[in-house]
Amino acid sequence: MAALLTRGARRRLQQAHESGYLDATCRENGAIVKAHGLWCWRLKLPMVWFERNSPRSRFGRLRVEMLTTPNMLTSAGRAALKALGEGRVSAHDAVWESVPLPRLDKMAHTAFRAAIQAQNYRRNSTPRPLKLVLVKRKIASA
Repeated sequence: MAALLTRGARRRLQQAHESGYLDATCRENGAIVKAHGLWCWRLKLPMVWFERNSPRSRFGRLRVEMLTTPNMLTSAGRAALKALGEGRVSAHDAVWESVPLPRLDKMAHTAFRAAIQAQNYRRNSTPRPLKLVLVKRKIASA
């Protein structure tokens, strides 16, 4: 997947591997986001990335996605992410819209650190389906 990326995109992807979060403020960011998501899924890390709201916007969007891990955020984890600013935070993801570009890098670093702290996540255990037990009934014959 990384072989199909441009040199600049490969450099951004390498920086993302080193820091844990992706700066996807480039023009064609779909492929780089997909490659970063695959890397996060393989390592079972939360996917943290940011992009511009529009090509020439001075504001960006920061996303944290826990779907690349088998975990979900606890209430402490959600509180830690809500402390970063006004945004939508749930047990599985978080999104901040209209963040000034100079703040995005530091905010992404803080969000990644908050998402990987042990007290801020727990195993996403869904209830298992009940096993059906078939009971054979004796039919009384007359």
